[in-house]
Amino acid sequence: MIFWFIVVVASFLDIASMWVLRHVELGTIARVAVALSPVPGNVLIVGLVVRQIRRLDEFQKRLHFEAVVIAFLLTGVSVFVYGYLETAQAVPRMDLMFIWAFMGISYVVGYAISCRQYR
Repeated sequence: MIFWFIVVVASFLDIASMWVLRHVELGTIARVAVALSPVPGNVLIVGLVVRQIRRLDEFQKRLHFEAVVIAFLLTGVSVFVYGYLETAQAVPRMDLMFIWAFMGISYVVGYAISCRQYR
């Protein structure tokens, strides 16, 4: 329950800081402070996820590890391809928030692939 509360608060801070940076005129120091404001919440989420993974049995850890590897590789290839397309001016500039969402989707795909392998 606390985990999801932290996820919601951190997500709100991510979205709010992006909105402020795009719509409010600020000085350099204030812009940096706003840009960095979501970092503590996101680092806390990473710590909580790692703690949960460490509580799993070895088989579950293996499934999650494979899912993370697949997500990492899919995200890397996709970002490179999109970057090439962006350089070729074939697609618009990518919003970096999209990468985080893509990583989550890739993780779900990777987890499904890992689970299917061990059926």
